[in-house]
Amino acid sequence: MKIIIPVAGIGSRLAPHTYTIPKALVHVAGKEMLAHILDKIKDLEVSEVVFVVGYLGDQIIDYVKKNYSFNSQFIIQKERKGLGHAIYLAMQKFSDFEEPVMIMLGDTLFEMDIKEILKDQIDGVIVTSIVENPERFGVVIKKDNRIMEFVEKPEKPVSNRAIVGIYYIKNTKMLFECLKFVYDNNIKTRGEYQLTDALEIMLKRGATFNDVLCDKWLDCGKPETLLSTNKELLDIYFKDKEYKFKNCVLIKPVAIAEGVKIENSVIGPFVSIAKGVRIKNSILKNCIINEDAYIENAVLEESLIGHAAVYKNRYIRVNIGDSSEFTA
Repeated sequence: MKIIIPVAGIGSRLAPHTYTIPKALVHVAGKEMLAHILDKIKDLEVSEVVFVVGYLGDQIIDYVKKNYSFNSQFIIQKERKGLGHAIYLAMQKFSDFEEPVMIMLGDTLFEMDIKEILKDQIDGVIVTSIVENPERFGVVIKKDNRIMEFVEKPEKPVSNRAIVGIYYIKNTKMLFECLKFVYDNNIKTRGEYQLTDALEIMLKRGATFNDVLCDKWLDCGKPETLLSTNKELLDIYFKDKEYKFKNCVLIKPVAIAEGVKIENSVIGPFVSIAKGVRIKNSILKNCIINEDAYIENAVLEESLIGHAAVYKNRYIRVNIGDSSEFTA
Protein backbone atom coordinates (compact mmCIF):
# COMPACT_ATOMS: atom_id res chain seq x y z
CA MET A 1 0.00 0.00 0.00
CA LYS A 2 1.07 3.56 -0.72
CA ILE A 3 0.00 6.51 1.41
CA ILE A 4 -0.45 10.10 0.23
CA ILE A 5 -0.40 12.85 2.86
CA PRO A 6 -1.19 16.38 1.62
CA VAL A 7 0.43 19.00 3.88
CA ALA A 8 0.61 22.04 1.61
CA GLY A 9 -2.01 24.21 3.36
CA ILE A 10 -1.26 27.57 4.99
CA GLY A 11 -3.41 27.10 8.09
CA SER A 12 -4.42 30.76 8.17
CA ARG A 13 -6.96 30.26 10.98
CA LEU A 14 -4.11 29.23 13.30
CA ALA A 15 -2.18 32.43 12.71
CA PRO A 16 0.11 33.80 14.06
CA HIS A 17 1.56 30.34 14.78
CA THR A 18 1.47 29.31 11.12
CA TYR A 19 3.38 32.39 9.98
CA THR A 20 6.64 30.59 10.70
CA ILE A 21 5.80 26.87 10.81
CA PRO A 22 3.43 24.77 8.68
CA LYS A 23 0.13 23.83 10.29
CA ALA A 24 1.07 20.14 10.34
CA LEU A 25 3.98 20.88 12.69
CA VAL A 26 1.95 22.81 15.26
CA HIS A 27 2.30 21.18 18.69
CA VAL A 28 -0.70 19.45 20.30
CA ALA A 29 -0.91 16.85 23.08
CA GLY A 30 2.78 16.10 23.38
CA LYS A 31 3.89 16.15 19.76
CA GLU A 32 3.43 17.74 16.35
CA MET A 33 0.10 17.35 14.59
CA LEU A 34 1.73 15.35 11.78
CA ALA A 35 3.33 12.99 14.30
CA HIS A 36 -0.10 11.93 15.56
CA ILE A 37 -0.88 10.76 12.02
CA LEU A 38 2.46 9.16 11.17
CA ASP A 39 2.58 7.24 14.44
CA LYS A 40 -0.71 5.58 13.51
CA ILE A 41 0.66 4.17 10.23
CA LYS A 42 4.05 2.93 11.48
CA ASP A 43 2.75 -0.62 11.91
CA LEU A 44 1.01 -0.84 8.53
CA GLU A 45 2.58 -2.52 5.51
CA VAL A 46 3.48 0.60 3.56
CA SER A 47 5.75 0.61 0.53
CA GLU A 48 5.92 4.41 0.21
CA VAL A 49 4.61 7.58 1.82
CA VAL A 50 4.18 10.53 -0.54
CA PHE A 51 3.97 13.97 1.07
CA VAL A 52 2.51 16.83 -0.95
CA VAL A 53 4.19 19.95 0.42
CA GLY A 54 3.95 23.64 -0.32
CA TYR A 55 4.00 26.48 2.20
CA LEU A 56 7.12 26.09 4.40
CA GLY A 57 7.46 22.62 2.96
CA ASP A 58 11.19 22.40 3.69
CA GLN A 59 10.30 22.12 7.38
CA ILE A 60 8.00 19.16 6.68
CA ILE A 61 10.75 17.45 4.67
CA ASP A 62 13.35 17.99 7.40
CA TYR A 63 10.97 16.81 10.13
CA VAL A 64 9.98 13.58 8.38
CA LYS A 65 13.55 12.68 7.41
CA LYS A 66 14.79 13.33 10.94
CA ASN A 67 12.06 11.46 12.82
CA TYR A 68 10.75 8.66 10.57
CA SER A 69 12.22 5.87 8.46
CA PHE A 70 9.44 5.58 5.86
CA ASN A 71 10.39 5.25 2.21
CA SER A 72 9.28 8.82 1.54
CA GLN A 73 8.81 11.02 -1.50
CA PHE A 74 8.05 14.75 -1.44
CA ILE A 75 6.02 16.46 -4.15
CA ILE A 76 5.81 20.26 -4.28
CA GLN A 77 2.39 21.77 -4.96
CA LYS A 78 3.44 25.21 -6.19
CA GLU A 79 -0.14 26.45 -6.54
CA ARG A 80 -2.94 25.44 -4.18
CA LYS A 81 -5.61 24.27 -6.60
CA GLY A 82 -7.50 21.91 -4.31
CA LEU A 83 -7.19 18.47 -2.79
CA GLY A 84 -7.90 16.74 -6.10
CA HIS A 85 -4.99 18.60 -7.67
CA ALA A 86 -2.66 17.62 -4.80
CA ILE A 87 -3.54 13.92 -5.10
CA TYR A 88 -3.21 14.06 -8.91
CA LEU A 89 0.30 15.53 -8.59
CA ALA A 90 1.29 12.76 -6.18
CA MET A 91 -0.11 9.94 -8.29
CA GLN A 92 1.68 11.20 -11.40
CA LYS A 93 4.88 10.05 -9.68
CA PHE A 94 3.64 6.48 -9.13
CA SER A 95 5.61 3.89 -11.10
CA ASP A 96 2.51 1.69 -11.33
CA PHE A 97 -1.06 1.45 -10.02
CA GLU A 98 -0.95 -2.10 -8.70
CA GLU A 99 -1.04 -1.23 -4.99
CA PRO A 100 -3.95 0.26 -3.04
CA VAL A 101 -3.54 3.86 -1.93
CA MET A 102 -4.57 5.51 1.32
CA ILE A 103 -5.03 9.29 1.41
CA MET A 104 -4.74 10.96 4.81
CA LEU A 105 -5.03 14.72 5.25
CA GLY A 106 -2.09 16.09 7.21
CA ASP A 107 -4.26 18.06 9.63
CA THR A 108 -6.86 15.36 10.32
CA LEU A 109 -6.49 13.90 13.81
CA PHE A 110 -8.59 10.90 14.66
CA GLU A 111 -9.00 8.03 17.09
CA MET A 112 -9.83 4.69 15.44
CA ASP A 113 -8.18 1.46 14.40
CA ILE A 114 -7.04 2.38 10.91
CA LYS A 115 -6.85 -1.32 9.98
CA GLU A 116 -10.67 -1.43 10.00
CA ILE A 117 -10.81 0.26 6.62
CA LEU A 118 -8.37 -2.18 4.97
CA LYS A 119 -10.66 -5.21 5.25
CA ASP A 120 -13.32 -4.42 2.66
CA GLN A 121 -12.94 -5.94 -0.80
CA ILE A 122 -14.74 -3.19 -2.73
CA ASP A 123 -13.12 -0.36 -4.71
CA GLY A 124 -12.84 2.09 -1.85
CA VAL A 125 -13.61 2.87 1.79
CA ILE A 126 -14.18 6.41 3.05
CA VAL A 127 -13.91 7.32 6.72
CA THR A 128 -16.82 9.49 7.84
CA SER A 129 -18.21 11.10 10.98
CA ILE A 130 -21.73 12.19 11.94
CA VAL A 131 -21.79 16.02 12.16
CA GLU A 132 -24.32 18.73 12.91
CA ASN A 133 -22.98 21.17 10.28
CA PRO A 134 -22.49 19.16 7.06
CA GLU A 135 -22.38 22.33 4.94
CA ARG A 136 -18.75 22.76 6.09
CA PHE A 137 -17.61 19.40 4.70
CA GLY A 138 -17.73 16.97 1.85
CA VAL A 139 -20.42 14.37 2.62
CA VAL A 140 -21.55 10.96 1.40
CA ILE A 141 -25.08 9.85 0.59
CA LYS A 142 -25.74 6.16 1.32
CA LYS A 143 -28.29 3.57 0.28
CA ASP A 144 -28.33 -0.14 1.14
CA ASN A 145 -24.97 0.15 2.92
CA ARG A 146 -23.23 1.57 -0.15
CA ILE A 147 -22.20 5.12 -0.97
CA MET A 148 -24.37 6.44 -3.80
CA GLU A 149 -23.10 10.00 -4.09
CA PHE A 150 -20.33 12.37 -2.96
CA VAL A 151 -21.27 16.02 -2.38
CA GLU A 152 -18.73 18.74 -1.61
CA LYS A 153 -19.96 21.23 1.05
CA PRO A 154 -23.68 21.03 0.25
CA GLU A 155 -25.60 24.30 0.49
CA LYS A 156 -28.73 22.37 1.50
CA PRO A 157 -28.64 19.40 3.93
CA VAL A 158 -28.39 16.10 2.02
CA SER A 159 -26.49 13.97 4.55
CA ASN A 160 -24.85 14.32 7.96
CA ARG A 161 -22.06 11.83 7.19
CA ALA A 162 -19.04 14.10 6.71
CA ILE A 163 -15.85 12.89 5.04
CA VAL A 164 -13.15 12.93 7.69
CA GLY A 165 -10.17 13.09 5.34
CA ILE A 166 -9.09 9.44 5.22
CA TYR A 167 -9.67 7.49 2.00
CA TYR A 168 -8.66 3.92 1.12
CA ILE A 169 -8.81 3.21 -2.60
CA LYS A 170 -8.13 -0.29 -3.95
CA ASN A 171 -8.86 0.61 -7.58
CA THR A 172 -5.90 2.97 -7.80
CA LYS A 173 -5.79 3.03 -11.58
CA MET A 174 -9.42 4.17 -11.85
CA LEU A 175 -8.82 6.90 -9.27
CA PHE A 176 -5.91 8.27 -11.27
CA GLU A 177 -7.90 8.15 -14.51
CA CYS A 178 -10.78 10.04 -12.89
CA LEU A 179 -8.47 12.66 -11.37
CA LYS A 180 -6.91 13.15 -14.79
CA PHE A 181 -10.38 13.52 -16.29
CA VAL A 182 -11.26 16.17 -13.69
CA TYR A 183 -8.05 18.08 -14.38
CA ASP A 184 -8.08 17.76 -18.19
CA ASN A 185 -11.70 18.92 -18.37
CA ASN A 186 -11.19 21.73 -15.81
CA ILE A 187 -13.94 20.39 -13.53
CA LYS A 188 -13.96 22.54 -10.42
CA THR A 189 -16.18 22.87 -7.37
CA ARG A 190 -15.94 26.11 -5.43
CA GLY A 191 -13.03 27.13 -7.65
CA GLU A 192 -10.84 24.08 -6.94
CA TYR A 193 -10.17 20.59 -8.23
CA GLN A 194 -11.87 18.36 -5.67
CA LEU A 195 -11.11 14.75 -4.81
CA THR A 196 -14.84 14.20 -4.27
CA ASP A 197 -15.50 15.06 -7.93
CA ALA A 198 -13.09 12.30 -9.00
CA LEU A 199 -14.71 9.85 -6.58
CA GLU A 200 -18.14 10.78 -7.98
CA ILE A 201 -16.91 9.96 -11.49
CA MET A 202 -15.61 6.63 -10.19
CA LEU A 203 -19.13 5.89 -8.93
CA LYS A 204 -20.60 6.69 -12.35
CA ARG A 205 -18.07 4.30 -13.92
CA GLY A 206 -19.28 1.49 -11.69
CA ALA A 207 -16.96 1.66 -8.68
CA THR A 208 -18.34 0.56 -5.32
CA PHE A 209 -17.62 2.43 -2.07
CA ASN A 210 -18.53 1.97 1.56
CA ASP A 211 -17.82 4.13 4.59
CA VAL A 212 -16.54 3.44 8.10
CA LEU A 213 -17.49 5.71 10.97
CA CYS A 214 -14.59 7.29 12.87
CA ASP A 215 -14.67 6.79 16.65
CA LYS A 216 -13.38 10.30 17.31
CA TRP A 217 -12.62 13.06 14.79
CA LEU A 218 -10.64 15.94 16.22
CA ASP A 219 -10.54 19.47 14.82
CA CYS A 220 -7.30 21.47 14.91
CA GLY A 221 -8.31 24.27 12.58
CA LYS A 222 -8.67 27.17 15.06
CA PRO A 223 -7.02 28.06 18.39
CA GLU A 224 -10.11 27.13 20.41
CA THR A 225 -10.56 23.76 18.67
CA LEU A 226 -6.82 23.05 18.90
CA LEU A 227 -7.04 23.53 22.67
CA SER A 228 -10.11 21.29 22.80
CA THR A 229 -8.29 18.58 20.84
CA ASN A 230 -5.27 18.96 23.10
CA LYS A 231 -7.54 18.38 26.09
CA GLU A 232 -9.17 15.26 24.62
CA LEU A 233 -5.89 13.63 23.59
CA LEU A 234 -4.19 14.39 26.89
CA ASP A 235 -7.11 12.73 28.64
CA ILE A 236 -6.60 9.62 26.50
CA TYR A 237 -2.82 9.28 26.45
CA PHE A 238 -1.44 11.17 29.45
CA LYS A 239 -3.97 10.80 32.27
CA ASP A 240 -1.63 8.55 34.27
CA LYS A 241 1.69 10.10 33.23
CA GLU A 242 3.80 11.31 36.17
CA TYR A 243 6.39 14.13 36.19
CA LYS A 244 8.46 15.62 38.99
CA PHE A 245 9.83 19.16 39.19
CA LYS A 246 11.22 20.94 42.25
CA ASN A 247 8.73 23.13 44.12
CA CYS A 248 6.02 22.48 41.55
CA VAL A 249 2.49 21.13 41.57
CA LEU A 250 1.43 19.15 38.49
CA ILE A 251 -2.25 18.41 37.95
CA LYS A 252 -2.83 15.57 35.47
CA PRO A 253 -3.17 15.18 32.60
CA VAL A 254 -0.18 17.07 31.23
CA ALA A 255 2.41 16.29 28.54
CA ILE A 256 5.91 17.63 29.16
CA ALA A 257 8.81 17.00 26.78
CA GLU A 258 12.24 15.89 27.97
CA GLY A 259 14.58 18.69 28.97
CA VAL A 260 11.86 21.17 29.95
CA LYS A 261 12.73 23.28 33.00
CA ILE A 262 9.97 24.28 35.43
CA GLU A 263 10.44 26.08 38.76
CA ASN A 264 7.99 27.16 41.47
CA SER A 265 4.93 26.68 39.29
CA VAL A 266 1.52 25.02 39.09
CA ILE A 267 1.00 23.18 35.79
CA GLY A 268 -2.27 21.62 34.67
CA PRO A 269 -4.60 20.21 34.01
CA PHE A 270 -4.55 19.92 30.18
CA VAL A 271 -1.18 21.55 29.49
CA SER A 272 1.15 20.42 26.69
CA ILE A 273 4.75 21.68 26.85
CA ALA A 274 7.23 21.13 24.01
CA LYS A 275 11.00 20.69 24.29
CA GLY A 276 13.27 23.54 25.27
CA VAL A 277 10.59 25.39 27.28
CA ARG A 278 11.44 27.19 30.54
CA ILE A 279 8.76 28.16 33.08
CA LYS A 280 9.25 30.04 36.37
CA ASN A 281 6.82 31.23 39.04
CA SER A 282 3.74 30.66 36.92
CA ILE A 283 0.34 28.99 36.85
CA LEU A 284 -0.76 27.29 33.60
CA LYS A 285 -4.05 25.58 32.84
CA ASN A 286 -5.42 24.33 29.50
CA CYS A 287 -2.48 25.66 27.46
CA ILE A 288 -0.16 24.64 24.62
CA ILE A 289 3.41 25.88 24.94
CA ASN A 290 5.58 25.44 21.86
CA GLU A 291 9.32 24.81 21.63
CA ASP A 292 11.86 27.06 23.37
CA ALA A 293 9.26 29.41 24.86
CA TYR A 294 10.04 31.21 28.12
CA ILE A 295 7.32 32.00 30.67
CA GLU A 296 7.88 33.81 33.96
CA ASN A 297 5.56 35.33 36.60
CA ALA A 298 2.45 34.54 34.57
CA VAL A 299 -1.01 33.08 35.03
CA LEU A 300 -2.27 31.56 31.78
CA GLU A 301 -5.44 29.70 30.88
CA GLU A 302 -6.76 28.61 27.47
CA SER A 303 -3.66 30.07 25.82
CA LEU A 304 -1.28 29.22 22.97
CA ILE A 305 2.36 30.30 23.22
CA GLY A 306 4.45 30.13 20.05
CA HIS A 307 7.95 28.89 19.35
CA ALA A 308 10.68 30.85 21.17
CA ALA A 309 8.10 33.33 22.52
CA VAL A 310 8.78 35.18 25.78
CA TYR A 311 5.87 35.89 28.13
CA LYS A 312 6.50 37.60 31.49
CA ASN A 313 4.60 39.37 34.25
CA ARG A 314 1.12 39.11 32.71
CA TYR A 315 -2.12 37.45 33.83
CA ILE A 316 -4.48 37.11 30.85
CA ARG A 317 -5.58 34.68 28.14
CA VAL A 318 -3.28 34.98 25.10
CA ASN A 319 -2.51 33.61 21.66
CA ILE A 320 0.97 34.81 20.74
CA GLY A 321 3.09 33.58 17.88
CA ASP A 322 6.66 32.50 17.41
CA SER A 323 9.55 34.66 18.66
CA SER A 324 7.17 37.18 20.25
CA GLU A 325 8.04 38.93 23.50
CA PHE A 326 5.27 40.00 25.88
CA THR A 327 6.28 41.58 29.21
CA ALA A 328 4.79 44.03 31.65
